[in-house]
Amino acid sequence: MEFSVTGKKIDSHHYVQIYPTFAKAQFVRRSNRFVMELTLDGKLIQAYVPNTGRMSEFLVDGHPFYIVKATNGKYQYKVVSTQYHGKFVFLDTVKVNDVFHELLRRNLLNSIFPEVQSIRREYSILNSRFDFRLQTGPNTSSLVEIKSCTLVHNNVAMFPDAPTLRGQKHIRELQQLSTDQRTCHAIYLIMNGSADSFFPNFHTDYDYGLEFLKATNVKFIALGLNLIDPVTIDLSSIREIPINRSILRKQCVNKGNYMLLLNNETEFDEVVGKLGKIHFSEGYYVYVGSALNSLDGRIKRHHSKQKKLHWHIDYIVPQKMRIKKVFPIRRTDSIESGLVNRLTLISDKYISNYGSSDSNDPSHLFYFKENPIHNRNFLDIILDAQTFTI
Repeated sequence: MEFSVTGKKIDSHHYVQIYPTFAKAQFVRRSNRFVMELTLDGKLIQAYVPNTGRMSEFLVDGHPFYIVKATNGKYQYKVVSTQYHGKFVFLDTVKVNDVFHELLRRNLLNSIFPEVQSIRREYSILNSRFDFRLQTGPNTSSLVEIKSCTLVHNNVAMFPDAPTLRGQKHIRELQQLSTDQRTCHAIYLIMNGSADSFFPNFHTDYDYGLEFLKATNVKFIALGLNLIDPVTIDLSSIREIPINRSILRKQCVNKGNYMLLLNNETEFDEVVGKLGKIHFSEGYYVYVGSALNSLDGRIKRHHSKQKKLHWHIDYIVPQKMRIKKVFPIRRTDSIESGLVNRLTLISDKYISNYGSSDSNDPSHLFYFKENPIHNRNFLDIILDAQTFTI
């Protein structure tokens, strides 16, 4: 395979070509957090992934990923970017701090940091190491923690895409370290040209959303950048992305809807309350539920083996089927029927009246022969709901 050069004359003063060449490959599967299997010219390869986020929205069969030749390590290739909704998305988190440093060096962040006298990287204080310490005056400084945000759906950016205790700790410590002489910033760098709003992903990490709300002394800023090709960033495209605090204040709550992704490894029959005997085929099931009192408590209950059989779902979870993944959708109102309607259109079948005896929905349990986690239509249902774009 010949790796392609970018094909563009990089003549703009603010274009930064991170890698000189790249190749386009197609997704097969993610072996673990650090390894992805791809096809390149019809051959199966393995590539190092310098991004430990879940990136679930990209992990669909045949999805394009852009790779470069690795200069060290056990793998010949490294994944550096992808495409989503027609835009390039930069995935190499190792390079993100370098990009931010270059923005500072070229005075492209003067509206945020107008008087930077010196830049120090990886500054340790308290029990953490922060990405930057900027000297901004004789007796003033700024601490800056950079977060790489890759999740942008329907123009809405969210961070994180997986629970992050480290991220929660950074917010708490930045709040603690903020003084009259020291400002503290959490900056979300979104290298995806489609983002036009941002909020913390409280669906996936509820505590992160709460820490964000409590940290009134921390300056939270979301910044967007465009890529002109898979490996070239236009630094002049830097812009501040509005943070949607109204959604955060209203919807960061311990209530809402959820979907359980279940794996049934062996077909079986089960008597389920008044529904009688039901045959469950081998494959995958998605259960839609609501919890307008305690969402986290309801999800925890589904994992428990010691409980009274109350709801239909209790007859099969977790004794008969394994919970592979939970998708919380935190909000003050219920969109249960809307989720059901969309799942009805893409599932292979549903179990009539299962979990829906108190509604007009045909069912709350849907069957998929193949794992829907790699189904673009299924992922869109989740992300449309979590970005409040349905």
